[in-house]
Amino acid sequence: MLSRRKILVTGIVQGVGFRPFCARTAERLGLSGSVRNTSGGVEIELSGDRALLDRYEKILVSENPPASLITSLEHINEQEMSDETETGFIILESRREEEQMVLIPPDLSVCSDCLAEMNDPSNRRYRYPFINCTNCGPRYTIIRELPYDRPKTAMASFPMCEACSREYHDHGDRRFHAQPNACFDCGPSVWLANRDGDVLSRGDEAVRACSMLLDQGKIVAVKGIGGFHIACTPFRDDVVDLLRRRKGRRDKPFAVMTPSLEEAGRMAYIPRSAEKLLLSPIKPIVLCCKKKQYPLSEEVAPGQKAVGVMLPYSPLHHLILEGKRALVMTSANFSDAPIVSGNDEALAALKDLVDFFLFSDRDIFMPIDDSVAVPLGKSYFLLRRARGFTPAPIPVQEDLPVILGAGAEMKSTFCLSRGKMVFPGQYLGDMKQRRTVSYYSRALSHFLSLYELSPVLLAHDMHPQFISTAAAQKKLVPFEGETTAVQHHHAHLAACLVENGSSGPAIGVIFDGTGYGTDGTIWGGEFLVGGPEDYVRAGHFLPSRLPGGDASVREPWRYALSMLAETLGIEGAGETGQSIWPGRSEMIRQVLAVLSVSPATTSCGRYFDGIASLLSLAETVTYDGQAAMALEGIAEGKETAPFELIRQGGVIVLDWRPSVRWLLEKRGRMRPGLIAGAVHNGLAECVVRICKILRESTGISEVALSGGVWQNRRLTAFVSKMLKRDGFVPLLHRLLPPNDECVSVGQVAVAAALRRREIE
Repeated sequence: MLSRRKILVTGIVQGVGFRPFCARTAERLGLSGSVRNTSGGVEIELSGDRALLDRYEKILVSENPPASLITSLEHINEQEMSDETETGFIILESRREEEQMVLIPPDLSVCSDCLAEMNDPSNRRYRYPFINCTNCGPRYTIIRELPYDRPKTAMASFPMCEACSREYHDHGDRRFHAQPNACFDCGPSVWLANRDGDVLSRGDEAVRACSMLLDQGKIVAVKGIGGFHIACTPFRDDVVDLLRRRKGRRDKPFAVMTPSLEEAGRMAYIPRSAEKLLLSPIKPIVLCCKKKQYPLSEEVAPGQKAVGVMLPYSPLHHLILEGKRALVMTSANFSDAPIVSGNDEALAALKDLVDFFLFSDRDIFMPIDDSVAVPLGKSYFLLRRARGFTPAPIPVQEDLPVILGAGAEMKSTFCLSRGKMVFPGQYLGDMKQRRTVSYYSRALSHFLSLYELSPVLLAHDMHPQFISTAAAQKKLVPFEGETTAVQHHHAHLAACLVENGSSGPAIGVIFDGTGYGTDGTIWGGEFLVGGPEDYVRAGHFLPSRLPGGDASVREPWRYALSMLAETLGIEGAGETGQSIWPGRSEMIRQVLAVLSVSPATTSCGRYFDGIASLLSLAETVTYDGQAAMALEGIAEGKETAPFELIRQGGVIVLDWRPSVRWLLEKRGRMRPGLIAGAVHNGLAECVVRICKILRESTGISEVALSGGVWQNRRLTAFVSKMLKRDGFVPLLHRLLPPNDECVSVGQVAVAAALRRREIE
């Protein structure tokens, strides 16, 4: 029986070669009709035998392009035909509609077919640094608006030449309707410039000159997919040290890009889970343990057990890395500030950091940093969700209204919801940086515009002075919807449940550095029981004072002294503190004098900082998590440090003081690594003990692990293993980082649950 059928396909179906795939499949089956991009997705009209139409739909779902994601396939209408009057299958011009339902694809690393052409001297795109096709290349960073067509991207100013246009219109070509399609004759180009912006060379000559300068030990800013990288050789101490001094980045590790997996394996152990990530189209930075015969300068990742490695993901990267073993490739920014993306901006901001610039004339509409992942067993978790992941949504179980989650202060993100999806924005940085606030506003505007969303509800942190809250409110002016304040650690719990497809209730073990509590104090070592709708604080770390507030974060010895005072008393803390930090006698006296009026905190993150300082690993730090990373890096052995539990009015208090007494007894008589390992092991056992107690009283077996402390591989692996052993179901982050990047998603989930309860 002959039929004419109209289908609407939604999901990530624009910018990924989906229309060419639809056309080729129709021709293969002998079906006639058309396909077009719309604001709602991809609309297909087909005519032919009904059995073939059904087969066509099955092929769409089972053989769709690798970068696409189908979220729904809907029959708009169907009618019988008496005879076949239509012939051929065409791609129609895109059509805008009132509701925007298309999902924007993330940026994709260059594919093997394009690489083969770029390395073929007989190919017209030999060594072309912007080669791409429907299966690869930039997407999110170059899209200005939808539907996804060339005039609505950064390629609008590059009309295709005759040869590229032929490819674009050829159904059988890999570049059929590839919007960024270009070549030397019609596409973007590169040029090398000095610090003053003077052009030194162009095209392939510039690429070769850049490569040579890097070999000579020069530092070069290279414009990439989502912004500029700062590149230099990782094999010379003097060069890496110079970059550190220029960038003001004394200790924080740099990432390294290698030309191949084999080269990465020469400097680090690459487990199977890391290998999959490194070779995936996402191409994130992956933290891998250094090999004993580590060939790079120690200045690349000083004092660290692991090094961040990634493989080239743009054609330009491959060209620059030709003949090299590795390059430092660090984001062109200042600490916790957004990545630099514009040519003029780079020249102004980076001229004192670098010796040369490799510019290009393809604009970056939406800057984005590299994603960072950590292998964990057969899987991984994220430290930073950005390029390759954003703006892909996370599916949820229920239909949601349009809600904006404003996010946290550090490691800021925002999140928007619509239907059965939440859309986390990319990693933005520290909102205390003026440039980050501007970046937040720009990225949020981009999301709201692309998806044509108007939030009806704003969810934000309970902290009365969070800049993210103010930035979101300013962007929504005038805003007539509701606002909901969400407790920081409740948002962590909700985010973990959402990405694991659980509605709760669960036991939430939420360990991080800081979060504003409902009692006005600083929380951070929390045992919550509940779900997105509500929760109870069932347990927490024993509080301790935070002398100097943020000063204790930058100088962990201060919090370590506070821990000593809580454990030994003021006098005992003074004596012990002077023996551990003999050069700080006067400061110790001053800190102890104001301890009683300092803010209290239950932070697990600060506890790890304090332990690191008591072991002389980090009296002061220059970046977030440095002390805890140093502690994790040396941890070894099976020894267990003691912890105790205290009951206070139905709440379980995790008393860490016995572990401090034990540490002081062992200090100087046991290797610091064994002490560090014992603290990890003891805390892991204590966490499971508390979960058992809470299961007995609630019957709940799901345990959500969220918060920045769960970036600690050792602690996460130990706790999740022990929970499974004892019949729990541990819920870990994978689609979202466990740190504060996930908070915006949790805020949306909590606000949606509260709204649903009000309606019901």
